[in-house]
Amino acid sequence: MRTPTFTDRSGRTWKFQDFRIADDGAQTVELNHQTGEYRAFIATDDQTRLVYKFGDVSYRTTEPNVLESQLLFAKPARSQRDDSPQAEA
Repeated sequence: MRTPTFTDRSGRTWKFQDFRIADDGAQTVELNHQTGEYRAFIATDDQTRLVYKFGDVSYRTTEPNVLESQLLFAKPARSQRDDSPQAEA
């Protein structure tokens, strides 16, 4: 299956997928499925990763206007944050 893409208003292209958190880590779910807890957006040009958390009444659709608003509220993925303590030498 082909990975879906979305081009935002600024012309940047993003791949996206839905997933949920299981006991053994992140688990990909079918796009727009009700069990999805998060939507990951991955930029195709530099691998920037943003994550949108679905709310109780969030739209789980791939309509461009919905994807644009989800992208607006998405936050950097944990692996990209620099919040880990630095080891002192």
